[in-house]
Amino acid sequence: MTSPALQQAEAIGAVDGPLAGYHREWYVVRPQGELTRLGRVKIGEPRAGALWFDRRYFASEDELLLELARLGVPRVPPVHRVRSTGTVFHGFIEGQTLAALSPGGHPVEPAQLRQIMERFASLCRLRPGDVRACPLGSDDGDSSDSSGFLRGLLEFTRERAYLARLPRFGPLFERLGVPRDALGPRSRLAAEAARQTDRPVCLLHGDLHRANFIVGPAGALWTIDWELASFGDPLYDLATHLHLMDYPARQRTEVVEGWRRTVTPLLPGADAGLAEDLPRYLGYKRAQSVFTDVVRQAVVVADAVGSPAFADLLGQVAKLVHDVLVRAAEPLELADVPSPGAVELAYAEFCAAHGSRVLGPNSH
Repeated sequence: MTSPALQQAEAIGAVDGPLAGYHREWYVVRPQGELTRLGRVKIGEPRAGALWFDRRYFASEDELLLELARLGVPRVPPVHRVRSTGTVFHGFIEGQTLAALSPGGHPVEPAQLRQIMERFASLCRLRPGDVRACPLGSDDGDSSDSSGFLRGLLEFTRERAYLARLPRFGPLFERLGVPRDALGPRSRLAAEAARQTDRPVCLLHGDLHRANFIVGPAGALWTIDWELASFGDPLYDLATHLHLMDYPARQRTEVVEGWRRTVTPLLPGADAGLAEDLPRYLGYKRAQSVFTDVVRQAVVVADAVGSPAFADLLGQVAKLVHDVLVRAAEPLELADVPSPGAVELAYAEFCAAHGSRVLGPNSH
């Protein structure tokens, strides 16, 4: 059956897509008629079976982007509505991802780094009350203090990304050595959260990595994928950015100092306790990656059971998950990290037990 998004796309022009976003399936369209002037646009819909591992604050990315445009935030995708049909679509940002131009582990060009700092500046200028886009609900909102903000992240990850997935993935987590009380109130990360320094709250993007930056033909750096935007501790956005960008060590230090110089004059107190609290957020991100990658990779290998690529894929997944466990060993207090071979065996046994029945109706 043709998806509603594809039907909407075909109604306004020639479809070039689809593009595979993680949470949404996008169709790229060359509009015809009076919409031709807009250039290429894209229409999306939620992907069936997409797994969520992060809190969502705003009910609609479309509404948030409209608000950012109203507030004059530069270089974010424009959002358009066809009044006659109610169709909503985003302007397609022409260019290449920063990931394609500069893969992880490679330095980012100075001109692009300056624009990343400008993005942080535009975010820290927006405080609660400035943005009128509707939040999802009180349980997914910001916290007025930084300790509460980190505790909220820990609770969400523990409840939604770990405990809720135990019926399907519990034996796999156990084989990989993840303790049952991971991220719980008596965990190391919970104790660290209680020692956080308070910082002012501002808008966060929540997912600033190389694939979410588009470098336009003239070198302008656009930011896409605002689905994880929220209000909260600005230091968390920096930590998430560092965790996802995989900067070389020297540039990583430069980014932290550049962030401090950029954000602090605009949001006094944003760098309070940076030396102590940035490692705490980075520890949380490394721990969160365990719950994200263990499950995502289980889905990947289970879908490949019986294919010629299964054996090679199993080895690749084992190495990836082993590396994630090594990086998270300290914040998760892992007593022993299994070897790549032991990880591979754990996934092989998981696939034998579950096969392609990994996902069910509650996979979100």
